[in-house]
Amino acid sequence: MTDSPAYLAVLDKLHTGVVIHAADTRILYINPRAIELLGLSREQMLGKKAIDPGWHFVDAEGRTIEADQYPVSRVITQRVPLPETVYGIVAPGRTSPMWVLVSAYPEYEAQGELQQIVVNFHDISAFKQAQETLRASEFRFRTLFETVVHGIVYQDREGHITDANPAAQRILRLSLDQLQGRSSTDPSWRAVRENGETYAGDKHPAMRALRSGQAVHGEVMGIAAPGRGLTWITVNASPLFEDGMVSGVYSIFEDVTEKRALEEQVRQQALFDPLTSLPNRHLLNDRIAQALAVCRRTGRLGALMVLDLDNFKPINDSHGHLLGDQLLQQVASRLAHAVRQADTVARFGGDEFVVLLPELAKDAAQSVALAMGVAEKIRASLAAPYLLRPQDHRGPAIEHHCSASIGGALFDPSSDEGAAILLRADQAMYEAKRNGRNRVSFGAESIDCLADPAPGARAAD
Repeated sequence: MTDSPAYLAVLDKLHTGVVIHAADTRILYINPRAIELLGLSREQMLGKKAIDPGWHFVDAEGRTIEADQYPVSRVITQRVPLPETVYGIVAPGRTSPMWVLVSAYPEYEAQGELQQIVVNFHDISAFKQAQETLRASEFRFRTLFETVVHGIVYQDREGHITDANPAAQRILRLSLDQLQGRSSTDPSWRAVRENGETYAGDKHPAMRALRSGQAVHGEVMGIAAPGRGLTWITVNASPLFEDGMVSGVYSIFEDVTEKRALEEQVRQQALFDPLTSLPNRHLLNDRIAQALAVCRRTGRLGALMVLDLDNFKPINDSHGHLLGDQLLQQVASRLAHAVRQADTVARFGGDEFVVLLPELAKDAAQSVALAMGVAEKIRASLAAPYLLRPQDHRGPAIEHHCSASIGGALFDPSSDEGAAILLRADQAMYEAKRNGRNRVSFGAESIDCLADPAPGARAAD
């Protein structure tokens, strides 16, 4: 053993633990730092063997190792230095390991006989604890990543997908292999906005976050998922930074397809007639207000017509309400086909319908003429025979004749309100009924639109 005072003085001052073993593994020397780290006195250490049963070692994963794999044992057996290796040392009196980074090397006599083994070690318990904390954190994160119901997708700085959790794969109907390497700008996504417009790839939330370095929140988009049709998602995208530069982006998204369908169902129930799917009174009032606002802005007049069927009650009395409902559905379909896309056909209740014609002309006479043209088209369409089929499809179809009395009124943008327009049109409709039905009455003038009405046109309602 090299036991010069100068040599030992250097070892005594090292901040690294040093233990020197004889060839038979007995401890010949231990420096102060080793004593401090191991928590044992010099007297407790000197003369002890490396494979003393009071000691044991564990590997980096915490598994107990056999004595022939202890650092000193490996050097003796393999006769080569041991590079830095992580061990846990459970010294006498301790229940948990102290983690150290150990290296050991053999020293030989001139004749080649093993003289001693010098072992030095550093305390890495704090580093190991940090590593374990990080590992636990990564495990918790990975567990969350794998089990959360929201889709999570990671993309690199070029926008290519590097990872996607199971929820993302389920929502997008694509496997991880199918997703990896794809970009938000891939045209096969066929993404759309809420208004139906195409969602350009470079405008996707992830690409905007990558380009700007700013998070994008609450973006709603529809994606054509394979085998599922249009899937609606709400997306939040946040950039990732490395050394102050954007290194990637992660997107968290929620499948809101069913939620949107439910909201649409509620909206339909609130604003549309369940039997005919036409706008109801609530939506009609909103459309009238919009039409008046446009009328005031552009100076173009509009018209509103109230229609009441002239021969509806007999079908209910003779064949029941199911065929009556079928008749109302056919009337609604004919009305929708008789007007422009910009016009509104609404069911006002019972067998009464309303037609709203916005933006006709700036001249009142011309507007009346245009409205009368539409009214005559509607009157002729509704007067054509109806073919009604029993609900159980048993028995022959029933042919029914049913005309309509139509009353109309122009908008007055300077003073009109929806209720006033409806009242004038309703009064005109009753004037058409008083004058023989199957007619159109517009304002104060009653116009006979059918000189020879169809059979049943004048039948009592």
